[in-house]
Amino acid sequence: MRFDELPEMLADNRAEGEYGRRDLGDDTDAPIRIPLKIDEGIVVHSITNTSHIAKARIIGAKAGDYVLITEPTVRINERVAAVLDKDFLCSYFCDGNLYIFHSRCRRYLTDDVMCIEYPREVEVRQIRKDRRIRVNIETKLVVSDTGESFLADLTDISRGGCRVNINQRRLPMMKGTNLSLTFSLPNEAFISALKAVVVRIARIKDNVATEIGMKFTSPESELSKIENFCEFCMFFDLE
Repeated sequence: MRFDELPEMLADNRAEGEYGRRDLGDDTDAPIRIPLKIDEGIVVHSITNTSHIAKARIIGAKAGDYVLITEPTVRINERVAAVLDKDFLCSYFCDGNLYIFHSRCRRYLTDDVMCIEYPREVEVRQIRKDRRIRVNIETKLVVSDTGESFLADLTDISRGGCRVNINQRRLPMMKGTNLSLTFSLPNEAFISALKAVVVRIARIKDNVATEIGMKFTSPESELSKIENFCEFCMFFDLE
């Protein structure tokens, strides 16, 4: 089957993939429905080689029958890549839930479109939308009102905010102070002039350092980078 013969099938599959979350065990006669969405990412893990992990894209599905995904390719190095085309474990994140299931390649529809089996059993894990991801990142803080700057250690981050430690006891900030943050995420995304507001201040390390909790406010371009990083960590169930 050629890719240009798929649009009609995919249009029908789009309706199949837009169901909301339900208790997967409430009707044993009905096929399991996972809220798969077209163009969303799905992570594929090799069962035989746990180091082989690839991210694919959902392009169609029929509940109880099959899922269509782009070819999941693992980049081993600059010259060598491996294709996961046997049994594998899939992870799909949607609306605060991580869906984990086993599947296998049924057949290739084109060179880069794989038809895999729709799962009969699914594990569902609830994940906080703003789950904190533990990190250790050097961060530059600038107090918006005064322009005074500080170096801090960013210790955790979520889609909505973060927590930083500063090795100083007295700081010109309090709850409600507006800040600007600049740092690089572990996925090499550079965050510049991220606006945030202080929501909590506490003394730590025998009162010689300060821990600051803050909420991100803007701009959307930088918030989007943070959301992508957090989503990546949720896909791989990392903290």
